[in-house]
Amino acid sequence: MVGPGYHIALAREHAKTLFGLKDDASIRKFLDELAARPDMKKSGRVLETGTLWDPIHRCLTDGELDPAGGEFPLNHAVLGGKQLLKGSDYTAVLIRPDMTRFIADALGELKEEEIRKKFFALQGTSYQRPVDEKHFMEMWLMLQNLKVFFEAAAENLEAVVFTAQHQA
Repeated sequence: MVGPGYHIALAREHAKTLFGLKDDASIRKFLDELAARPDMKKSGRVLETGTLWDPIHRCLTDGELDPAGGEFPLNHAVLGGKQLLKGSDYTAVLIRPDMTRFIADALGELKEEEIRKKFFALQGTSYQRPVDEKHFMEMWLMLQNLKVFFEAAAENLEAVVFTAQHQA
C-alpha cells in the first residue's frame, strides 16, 4: 500500500548537502527533515501529495506504479528520474533542474477529459483506491498544484525530489 508522498524543490545548498550523503538512512533523514520544515512548506517548496501521487503517476504513464513506465517528460513528474535509495519501504527520486521545465510544460498541456478517461480506466486494475468522481476531482486538483510546483521549480532552476513511504 502506498503512503504519503512529497515533492521537494531543492535550493542549491540543499542539493549540495543531498549529493554529499552516501547511505540510505542519511538521505531519508535529510529529505524527511526538509519536507517537515515550516519555512519550506510556507514558501511552496514542498508539495504534500498524500496518496494522490499514486493515481497521478498511473494516469501520466501506463496505469502502473512502474518508475520506467510511460514516456518522458510526464513519467518524471512522480516516480521517474534517478532513484536515490536502494530500500523497498521508501522512494526518493531526483529530477534534475534541466528537466523541470519539460515536466511543467507537459503538465500544462494536459486536458481534464484525457486524464478523466485514464483515471476511470484504473477500475479493476492493480490500483486499490476508489475510482469515482470525488477521487478524480481530488487527483485533478492535486495535478494542477503539481503543475504550479514544477513551474516554480523550473523558474528557479531547482532540482526536485519526490519521496514516498510504502506501507505494508
